[in-house]
Amino acid sequence: MKLLLTFCTLAAPLIVCAQKMTHDDSLLVGTWKGTSLCQVKPSACHDEIAIYHITMGAKPNTYHMQMNKMVNEIEEEMGPLDYDFDATKQILSCQDHQHSTVWNFKVSNSRMDGTLTYNHQIYRIIKLTKADTK
Repeated sequence: MKLLLTFCTLAAPLIVCAQKMTHDDSLLVGTWKGTSLCQVKPSACHDEIAIYHITMGAKPNTYHMQMNKMVNEIEEEMGPLDYDFDATKQILSCQDHQHSTVWNFKVSNSRMDGTLTYNHQIYRIIKLTKADTK
């Protein structure tokens, strides 16, 4: 279970509250790099070097992931998605109804292994390592 700590201070005349990252947050928040390999060939899909940036979401147990890829040594934005985190199973998941996809990532310390399922078929296998450990 993720514990969210909130600290409040009085800054006349407002009370200012700031959320502090918890242990679970610090494991997830940051930059993750690795491979995103196509499983359906031939297709429009291409193997990629993936760079995903994770920040805390707006609600408890949610995270925002900016998913990018490397093209000609330049990071290119693919798009953002919001994920739910199951702390018991250590799984980040997102169902993207707009694109008929399901993303799942199993988090294990500084490694994250995931799949992209499209129309009930595994479309990509993603293997990431946390790039910025603190």
